[in-house]
Amino acid sequence: MYNSSELILRRGQSCRLTLEFNKPLRDWKSIVFVARTGPSNSTYVNTNVEFPLSSSWSSGMWSAVLESSPGNSLRIIMSSPATAVVGRYDLSVRISVMGQTVTYSLGKFILLFNPWCLDDDVYMANEEERQEYILNDHGVIFMGNENHVTGMGWNYGQFENNILNICLDIMDRSLNYQKDSALDCSQRHSPIYVGRIISAMVNSNDDFGVLEGKWEKDFSDGVDPNSWNGSVEILWKWKNDNYKPVKYGQCWVFAAVMCTVLRCLGIPTRVITNFNSAHNTDGNMVIDMHYDTDGKFLEISDDSIWNFHVWNESWFLRRDLGLYYSGWQVLDSTPQEESQGVHRCGPTSVIAVKEGDIILGYDTPFVFAEVNADRATWVVQKDGSKERAHSDTKYVGQSNQHQHQSSWK
Repeated sequence: MYNSSELILRRGQSCRLTLEFNKPLRDWKSIVFVARTGPSNSTYVNTNVEFPLSSSWSSGMWSAVLESSPGNSLRIIMSSPATAVVGRYDLSVRISVMGQTVTYSLGKFILLFNPWCLDDDVYMANEEERQEYILNDHGVIFMGNENHVTGMGWNYGQFENNILNICLDIMDRSLNYQKDSALDCSQRHSPIYVGRIISAMVNSNDDFGVLEGKWEKDFSDGVDPNSWNGSVEILWKWKNDNYKPVKYGQCWVFAAVMCTVLRCLGIPTRVITNFNSAHNTDGNMVIDMHYDTDGKFLEISDDSIWNFHVWNESWFLRRDLGLYYSGWQVLDSTPQEESQGVHRCGPTSVIAVKEGDIILGYDTPFVFAEVNADRATWVVQKDGSKERAHSDTKYVGQSNQHQHQSSWK
C-alpha cells in the first residue's frame, strides 16, 4: 500500500531473495548476510546483525535459508525476528569461495512493526481492528463540547508518497538520536520507546519537531489550525522547509499527525477525544477554580478544563509494567507539561488509568487527572484565606469518543 519503490518489510515475516551469478556457485565455504541499521560504527548487536546461509530455520532470529539453487542463482528465504529494530537497513552478503572472500551490497530495505505477527509486541488479533487502526488512511476526529459533538474528516495519508521516509526522519531528528545515535537506534525495537520519541517530536517544543502550537487567535504568519484537513501536507511542508516547525497546530492536529506517523511505522493507533478535559499542573488530581467574594474568576492557578482535548491511543504490550497493563496506551503530543524534561506524554496504560494505578510510568497521574480529576471551587476572602465552596467529582472526563467504537471512561 505504500506509494514507494523501496523494499518495505514487516518484522517477523519472511521474504524471498534471488542472488544471480555469472556462473554456477560451487565449493563455497560460507555465505554470510549482514543487515545493518543506524550509524555504521554502532557496536550494538541488534543494529549490526550477521547471519549465515543455512539449511534450517532459526526461530526468533535473523535467518537465511537456501530454498534452491537453479543454474547460476541461489534462491533464499530471509526472515527477521519479531523483536528486530525498525528503520532503514543496508543488506550485504559476504561470500567465501576457493580461499577468497568478497562482499557485495544487496541494497536497502525498510523494516516496520508487524501487528499481524503473533510474536510482535504490537500484535493485534482482530483483522477488522488491524484494518481500522493500521491500514485505514482516513477518519473522523470529534470536537465541540459534550452537548454538541461535531465530527471532522481527516486524511491520515500514511501510505502517500514519501510519508514513510519522513516518519523515519522524525526519529532521526530526535534529541535521543542527536545525543547517542547508536543507542537510540538500538532501542527502536520497542513500541514503548518509539511511541515516546514520536510524542516528543510531533510538537516543536525542545527539538524543532513537526508542529508549532498556538492557541491565540492571530495565525497570520502561518496556517490556522482549523484549516488543516490532513497530515500529508503538514509532513511534506516540514520536510520541504528543511525541517522547520510547521505553523500552527492545536490538539486535534497534533493527534492526527501522530496517528499518521504511528500507523505508518506499523503501530496500531487511534485518535481519542475527551470532553471536559482537565489540565492539572500540580499533580494533586484536583482542578482548582478560584473566585473572589463578588463571584469574579481569579487566575491564581494554572489548572484549566478544556471543552475537549484530543490525543492518541496505541496498542502494544507493556513488558516494562507487567503484561496486565498491555493493550491501549495513551500517547499525547500536544505540548502541555514536561515529562522527564521534554514536552511529551505517555505511553500511559489505559488499564492503569481505569484502575487508578497512578504510581505507574509514564505520566499516568497526568492522564488520570485529564479524565477523572475533581473540580474544586474556592472562594478567596479579602484577607487571602480560601474556603472550598463546592467540589464536583463528575464534571471532568465526559463522553470519550473515537471513530471505531465507544471508548473508555
